[in-house]
Amino acid sequence: MKIIELRVHVLHASFAKIYGGADRVPLSLRRPAAHFQRIERSGQFSTIVETVDEAGNHGWGEAFGLPHPRMSAALIENVMKPALIGVEFETPSDAYRDLKSYFFALGQTRGPAMEALSAVDSALWDMKARAAGKPLSRLLGAEPGEVRAYVGSVPFFPTPAESVERALEFASKGFQGVKLKVGRGATTDAAHVAAMRQALGGDMPIMLDANAAYGVDEAVEVAKAVAPHGVAWLEEPIPPDNPQALAAVRRRSPVPIAAGENEFDISQFTRFAEAEALDFVQPNITRAGGVSGMLAVDALCSKHGMMLAPHGVGSAIGVSTALNVLRAAKNFACYEANRLLNPLRDELSKMPIQYADGHFRTQDLPGHGAEPKPELLVAFALHDGISGGRDAAE
Repeated sequence: MKIIELRVHVLHASFAKIYGGADRVPLSLRRPAAHFQRIERSGQFSTIVETVDEAGNHGWGEAFGLPHPRMSAALIENVMKPALIGVEFETPSDAYRDLKSYFFALGQTRGPAMEALSAVDSALWDMKARAAGKPLSRLLGAEPGEVRAYVGSVPFFPTPAESVERALEFASKGFQGVKLKVGRGATTDAAHVAAMRQALGGDMPIMLDANAAYGVDEAVEVAKAVAPHGVAWLEEPIPPDNPQALAAVRRRSPVPIAAGENEFDISQFTRFAEAEALDFVQPNITRAGGVSGMLAVDALCSKHGMMLAPHGVGSAIGVSTALNVLRAAKNFACYEANRLLNPLRDELSKMPIQYADGHFRTQDLPGHGAEPKPELLVAFALHDGISGGRDAAE
């Protein structure tokens, strides 16, 4: 495969535009979780990569957009594009390996460099599948079909009653589990979980996401406080990149431990696996190496007896890519259906993501099945820190 063109699209769907002013954006959107209490969210960001081969086949990939999409975009445009244009690669993994080697030699093992690499890798896999006239799932040895989903997330609401109301709304749509954002202390966290369990009944899985709000002892205290209410897992209870500390939490926790959305490379996931720190591994395909990276994490799960439950934040491009890979994964448990307001997920693609009765469904289309509407690439384009003119509420 040979790339003859590579384009970068930096997108922003502004909450202020959607609600008609920043002062009208609900607090639960601006501060949905523990890590957004000081630096609020202004909207949804994404860096989209478009590749074109010499036969005219296109490929689309996504880089994680937070905290700002221009960081990965600059690396793609100024470093990766010159290294890729006109070069012949046997497989996308060959390009991935070469670029990763370069970034690692410079110490760029986390953050925007890996997110940029993830976007390019996914675009190349999409382009390869489109060139073959196959769905990406079939190219990877599986068939299009259903992908089990839980819903994330019930954000930081002031009262348990408000959490219950949102959880019941989600449950009515058939999701196979509901995630609650926690991180406000064991007493408050347990009160919201208890109210949700009572309302949802005993069978609905409840996942908890602390977004690294706690230290080891606090995390264990929270785990013990919520355990009587039948929690499926406690996610990212402490800051990332400390396998031994997370293993200490897991040894003392009465509930399973999940993490991985803030890891970027198989070497990092391996450290957590070897420390026996995780029950569920949660890579985000837009930052953990794209398709090549997700396949490597699935193989790691096979080796260490862990389950794959990927992070589901992203636009239609990232979500569609992940769903296709998960059809081929050997250790798949469930995928996060993120429901935070996101026009880049719900409106951007010509072919919307299909969901019904607790499952996504990948489509029998070439590639991963998502292709941006050209007019929305323009409408959501980020210019000097300000999104394009379209009001996403229209």
